[in-house]
Amino acid sequence: MSFLKPDVSDIKDFYKRGHYLLAWRICVAFTIIFVFLGVLYGVANPIGLIPVIAVLSVALFGFYYLKKTKKVRAVFWIFAIGGSIISNFAMNTMYDYTHYVDFLWLTCCILVAFIGLGKKEGVLFIVINSIGIGIFFFVSLNKHIELLPQRTLIELIGDFIEVLFAFSVIAYLLKQFISMQKHAEKKLLEVNEDLEIQNSLFQAKSNENEILIKEIHHRVKNNLQIIVSLLRMQSQEMKTEEGREHFKEAINRIMTMSLIHEKLYAEKELSNIDLQSYIEELTQEIINVYSINENVNLTILTDIEKININTIVPIGLLINELVSNSLKHGLKDVANGEISINISKIANQYQFSYCDNGTWKESPEGRFSFGVELIDILTEQMNGEKSLNTDNGTCYLFILNDV
Repeated sequence: MSFLKPDVSDIKDFYKRGHYLLAWRICVAFTIIFVFLGVLYGVANPIGLIPVIAVLSVALFGFYYLKKTKKVRAVFWIFAIGGSIISNFAMNTMYDYTHYVDFLWLTCCILVAFIGLGKKEGVLFIVINSIGIGIFFFVSLNKHIELLPQRTLIELIGDFIEVLFAFSVIAYLLKQFISMQKHAEKKLLEVNEDLEIQNSLFQAKSNENEILIKEIHHRVKNNLQIIVSLLRMQSQEMKTEEGREHFKEAINRIMTMSLIHEKLYAEKELSNIDLQSYIEELTQEIINVYSINENVNLTILTDIEKININTIVPIGLLINELVSNSLKHGLKDVANGEISINISKIANQYQFSYCDNGTWKESPEGRFSFGVELIDILTEQMNGEKSLNTDNGTCYLFILNDV
């Protein structure tokens, strides 16, 4: 570590390294210039040595402390406090000494506080030094004017050199501040550019994954439709009506899940499905299967715009079983059938009511008992509860929890 250029290779952070070099160079500069001023004032005006020796002591102590500890914050505190005390003391006690440069030193102390310590500390030193300057103007200035003798040539040269040095210190502090600001802006631009690159890569990957997932949903839907077609072909070979009904029920359940994948393929948000649209298409498909479209008045109400796939699957299967049982058994002998579906969400629970104006009378063969059992299973899967009211038609009320 040289006297003018310290070794900072072990300080990797730009700001820590900048603050260390700033403190070091201030110590070196104040040591050199105030040794020179000490010699000059020692010849011309010995009383002027008091603040010079005080500043020199602060500079030497700061230099020693930096060399031993490499901790800069304490040095900035020493310069800000020491410089403020020395300048205010000189202004308000040394009446036969010019104090033009002391205002510049107070400015240096404030800049050191702002750059080396922070905004709050800088404001603190503005307040403290403003009080000191106020005391000088309203208490000491008139007496200072009365007692100030004419300056000798050597004293004027010393004052001039000190003012130039103070200007140099202020300029250097501002240069360091601007340098740090430019570095911060440069780093910010680099971070923003890196974020833009990462965002572009992420967006490209996200788009690729979205296309892939949509393609998967599309293929699952196609495969389910193939299964539906095979089951329909197979059902035509069934010799009994009961067998064909079982195939029809299986087809409807597969179709319910196929429609979910079709919706996911068409949606912009892959994790959510438009519930209103899904229920409308699902119920219409089931009604078309039973070929009684003209006899059923369907009412669907929901305040839920989007629903996730984990919840829509059991709800879709529930609707399939309920509508199928209504069409096969509840509305079979009703001239003008009515089905009402109402789904709302409160907190994490779905309130789902399903009503028709028929009476579900199980056929002698117990044909729809499996469907009713499946309704119980699906309700239990969603940790829900159901109640049935048959006073005026058939009305189910489900309280289902989000899954």
